Amino acid sequence: MSNAEKDTQITPNYDDVFKNFGSGDIVKGKVIDVRGDDVFVDIGYKSEGIIKAREFMDDDGNLNVKVGDEIEAVFFNRTDPDGFEILSKAAADRIKGWNKVKQAYKEGKTIKGKINSVVNGGFTVKIDGFLAFLPGSQVELKPIKNYPSYVGKEFEFKVVNINESKRNAVLSRKVLLEEEERQRQQELWEKIKEGAILKGRVKNITDYGVFVDLGGVDGLVHITDMSYSRVSHPSELVNLDDEVEVKIIKIEENEGKKKIYLGMKQLSEDPWKNIEEKFSVGNMVKGKIVNIVDYGLFVEIDKGIEGLVHKSEISYDKYPPKFEETYKIGDEVDVKITNIDKENRRMSLSIKQTKPYPWDNIEENYKPGDIVEGVVTGIKDFGIFVKLQEGVEGLIHENDLSWDKEDKPQINLKDTIKAKVLNIDKEKERIALGLKQLTKDPWEDIDKKYSVGDEIEARVVSVKPFGAFVKIEKGVESLVPKSEFNNIQPQIDETVKIRIIRIDKDKKRLISSFINE
Repeated sequence: MSNAEKDTQITPNYDDVFKNFGSGDIVKGKVIDVRGDDVFVDIGYKSEGIIKAREFMDDDGNLNVKVGDEIEAVFFNRTDPDGFEILSKAAADRIKGWNKVKQAYKEGKTIKGKINSVVNGGFTVKIDGFLAFLPGSQVELKPIKNYPSYVGKEFEFKVVNINESKRNAVLSRKVLLEEEERQRQQELWEKIKEGAILKGRVKNITDYGVFVDLGGVDGLVHITDMSYSRVSHPSELVNLDDEVEVKIIKIEENEGKKKIYLGMKQLSEDPWKNIEEKFSVGNMVKGKIVNIVDYGLFVEIDKGIEGLVHKSEISYDKYPPKFEETYKIGDEVDVKITNIDKENRRMSLSIKQTKPYPWDNIEENYKPGDIVEGVVTGIKDFGIFVKLQEGVEGLIHENDLSWDKEDKPQINLKDTIKAKVLNIDKEKERIALGLKQLTKDPWEDIDKKYSVGDEIEARVVSVKPFGAFVKIEKGVESLVPKSEFNNIQPQIDETVKIRIIRIDKDKKRLISSFINE
């Protein structure tokens, strides 16, 4: 063997020992040192590679590399002043990210990325080291306002457009959300059947009911379907964002649009279903006033069961006080069930019938001669009505107000007064009362005070064709017949002298003559 052949065998061919790389190739290597701002990598080349340490820093500034890590980087076929091959991990990440984006676009698959920063019109999204563009309108189903709050968040995206020559890509998260929403809607509509029971969230409260979000589809719970009990306003039972259980009671479709009607009360048994097992006509029960209308009171006697007390069944009084002022919503009252109409879900109640009819035992409570007290309920030309108790009124006739026709008492409505019972007619439900009878009858001692022949002064109170009436004292008048005028022409309110010519105590009559002096 020649010396040249021996030298060839001893001296290695370095082109065969070391790898050959072209500029822009992605190479693999192992970290052999981390020193200062540089990371040194063995890539199996004639010289070691060098990468700036900042390319290994995370978003928080932490250096995520150590000796022994295997990495990929881009080879540039250039060396630094110290002879190390210049490499870039960031460039390799960009290429890998771009390749992922292209592959996802080609296959129509989703790709995961992290929103990196806010830019004009949207965001940049980092996929490995590649930055794609995400329009602001493609982040959520609805427009967003707080752009910075999305920075740093990871999502799945759909690649909707790429430009290979410019190496840029446009992403969308909205298309994925829309697809998810369509899927949810489809799954939800498979569940939405009449009679189905679902859970939802209160989305809106109105005067007439509650809108419930069933998971992307809204339904209405009308106020009458919220509870078997009376509800004045839906907010009494639910609040916004409350989770509620509902039953689908009806689905209406019109021109391709569906309306869903929901019920809450339908989840429990209808209280009217077995009403006859709980209540019967004639039952005396307690209830709570839930509504007041012009024609009476609505009273709830059990949850979901209410009846009407017609205004004529509130009191035995002929002219009762305004029940709107006597009762208020929430008052507890005793009632008697007078009728049950299960088919029409109606019940008639009575308050007055929970008490005895006052005229049944009227003669036990009142007797002629009794002094009673009552409230004035009516003032007429012929007399005054006085309420003695509920359903019992007495009349003071105008002739029984005062012994003196000119001196009648001043009495007003709602005055509380005393009177004397004069007569009771149970059959006609009438009681005669007297006010003047509370004082002594001035005619009782008339024969002791006056005698025939007495000459006294009197005042003319009226002049009639047959004579004149003169007032002798309070409650006592005398007739002066025209034949006894003795040429005197009496004038009303004139004081005259008279002579008593006859006294009839029993008939309460005095006859006198004028004295012409």
